[in-house]
Amino acid sequence: MLTPQLQKKLEEKWNNCWPVGNLRPLALLDLISYMFFIKKLDDCELIHEKVKNAASDTFIYSKEMEEFTWSKFQNLDAREIQHLFNKEHGVIDMMNNYAHLDALYSDFFKAPLLIVPTSKLISNSIEIINLIETSDPISQQAIVEYLFSKSTTTAENRQELLPEYVSKLMVSIAQPLSSDTILDPSAGTGSLLINTYSYISDKNLASQTPSKKFIEERISGIESNLIFLRLAAMNMVLHGIKNPKIRFAPFVNETLKENPSLIISNLLFSMVDKQSIENNAEAGKLEKENLILQEILATLDERGRAVILVPRILLRSDNPPVIKTRKKIVDQFNLEAVITLEVKTDSLFSGAAILVFDKKESSTENIWFCKWATRKKKTRNEALGDNNYETEDFNLNEVINILDKWQIRKGNQKDLSHNSFFISADYIKTNSYNLSFNDYKLIRQDQPVNQQDENMNEDETSVILPAKRENLHEFFEASTPLPGERKKRRLAPVLLLLLLLILGAAAYYWFYLKNNHLHLYTRNKIADSSNNFKVSNASTASEDDTTADFSNNTESSKMQQYTSRQPSQHPSSPNQEVTKYTVINKTYFHYQPDSTKKKGVFLEPRKDIVLTPKNEKNGFVYVVYINSRGEATHGWLDKKDLEAVE
Repeated sequence: MLTPQLQKKLEEKWNNCWPVGNLRPLALLDLISYMFFIKKLDDCELIHEKVKNAASDTFIYSKEMEEFTWSKFQNLDAREIQHLFNKEHGVIDMMNNYAHLDALYSDFFKAPLLIVPTSKLISNSIEIINLIETSDPISQQAIVEYLFSKSTTTAENRQELLPEYVSKLMVSIAQPLSSDTILDPSAGTGSLLINTYSYISDKNLASQTPSKKFIEERISGIESNLIFLRLAAMNMVLHGIKNPKIRFAPFVNETLKENPSLIISNLLFSMVDKQSIENNAEAGKLEKENLILQEILATLDERGRAVILVPRILLRSDNPPVIKTRKKIVDQFNLEAVITLEVKTDSLFSGAAILVFDKKESSTENIWFCKWATRKKKTRNEALGDNNYETEDFNLNEVINILDKWQIRKGNQKDLSHNSFFISADYIKTNSYNLSFNDYKLIRQDQPVNQQDENMNEDETSVILPAKRENLHEFFEASTPLPGERKKRRLAPVLLLLLLLILGAAAYYWFYLKNNHLHLYTRNKIADSSNNFKVSNASTASEDDTTADFSNNTESSKMQQYTSRQPSQHPSSPNQEVTKYTVINKTYFHYQPDSTKKKGVFLEPRKDIVLTPKNEKNGFVYVVYINSRGEATHGWLDKKDLEAVE
């Protein structure tokens, strides 16, 4: 247990290492773990004996180094400690020689320190180690967990540490046994191995059988990063695993030698930007994850099982090697579950998924999909500064919730929610073995009455169907037809909208076009006729045109058609005589009785043309001229260009 006093001291020592503690927390953790194992080896009195016997020709002992012990080392002045640590043939050189030996903890000194330590960093690291060594085992575990929590996201490679609640969820799903041979091929900080060891130890606590040493021997790990190998080793030692069986191995060059009955691992290594996910340009980023997953499939025992955390893009990537790996899991293993984690902003674990599969069955039949519940809105606790407690409670409750669903999933396949459901493997195969939760939906579909079993309960008359997101229309088209009354209710708004549009168009025509702008229609007609007149007559009236016979009934009725819409001043009585005109000068048609409103068409002087005006105003007469082809031109002519005929 981490008491307030102990936490305050740790916080003080960590803050004294500013700015390294804030900017490069991984480097500070690395220095602490390096010095932690120096103390452990000094306690065993192994350093001098091993180095002298094996490397005396490559390492020269000074008097200071021959007398070196942890007790003397930590009592020196800070500058003296730094000098002894960093000088030629000093502590670092001595430990580099020890790293080449096949001895206790020698692998944990193969990686050089991430930074050259200053006197302040060395001094505070020694004090932190002294706090650890003087605490009881429970407090030691709390201290190391607190130190790792100070580094949410590590420095150079942006590798985020596995959240403790995710680690415990994976181990609880795996249910490791003392008879299992357990392997983590990507050990990281050793969290999964530690929780596996604790799970088995707690389960066998009452009987004390098998011994903890026996359990230690059956738990092993591999790590391709030497820095994390050292961190994981310190973490495991402080959690009771005195001699951790973890080793360094490049992930590509070395095949797993074990055939474990349980593989539990976290395959998330580096941050992936969202744009790369959208563009599906993750082939290179998934190479390491996919290779280790293939190794897991190849080395798992014939009756073995695996619980593997994989990145989100591996679930749906269209990269051929990744599809091939997913296909192998579904076709040659029994993929039991895909549990998707919570989506978080800028988190490596956002939308990642836990794959649970085994070799007990020949192939997959149905896959249980489950999704981490969305976090609720902020509560009052956050305003009071209790954010961490509220978050921890939520995570713990959700872990318990998922475990409850996991244990009863097979007996409650019909009791499904939007967060968990089963999908058949055959359906997954039609979608490139896509395992992304968000790419599938559930359509609840009522069965037709004639297909229902008379003995079926009312709650069992619905069918849960999985659907790919892009094919939802197939399921809606196949749904049970809607009752007639519901169809009418759905059509009513459409019909009402159409009726309103028709009424609006009628009102617009009546009030705007007809009542206010009737002359616009006439203008357009005249313009069309004038254009025809220009094309047909080369902008002049033809010499072959004859005088319009306005006494003819047919031509009179045609003229009435064009002139009835004009606001004319007809004679007050039918018997009143109308003055007729002939053209004596080139005269243009006008839109209005105004010399500025001239059209582009005209009549040449011709004595044989006799025009009968329909209106007279402002020295202009309104006429309709019809040529020999029956083409009519309307407009106002200036009386100055005309001569009255008797």
